[in-house]
Amino acid sequence: MKFLISFCATLTAATIATQSAGPPAAVPTPAPGSPEAELVSLTNEWSSAILAKDRAKLEALMSPQFTLQGWDGSWQVERPQWLDNTFQSYDIVEYHHADIVPHVYGDVAAITSKWYWRGKRGRTEKKPFEEHGYCVDMWRHVGGTWQVVSRLTIIMPGKEEPGSKHD
Repeated sequence: MKFLISFCATLTAATIATQSAGPPAAVPTPAPGSPEAELVSLTNEWSSAILAKDRAKLEALMSPQFTLQGWDGSWQVERPQWLDNTFQSYDIVEYHHADIVPHVYGDVAAITSKWYWRGKRGRTEKKPFEEHGYCVDMWRHVGGTWQVVSRLTIIMPGKEEPGSKHD
């Protein structure tokens, strides 16, 4: 797991450095029917399930060992707390990923993307939020099915840049 965290942190830093270096390059479209195309589709399905609060879909896509982590390791949320937060603390109005790039290594894959979301959050008093950033999702292929095991994310300061809309 330490290797995955280190690998993801390095991949996140490289992604941010590359995307900050100049105008965005076109994201290659994976070949239809490829594992890469399937993972892009699953990433979008996961985002849609989060927005719709579709528990059955989330449980199918997310490994029981799933964790959400800050890119620098300063915080971590295990799957049960993540699901509780999603269903109890967030009223999401908009959520999407863009520039989704899969990197497949046999039965493991790292998916890099940038994300945006806004809505209201809180347990008793819901307050508006709007955030964007980058993430690396680690997926594992087991028993013929891909499941997301980990998300490392970084929240970027300020507003999302114009022209950064989702795919």
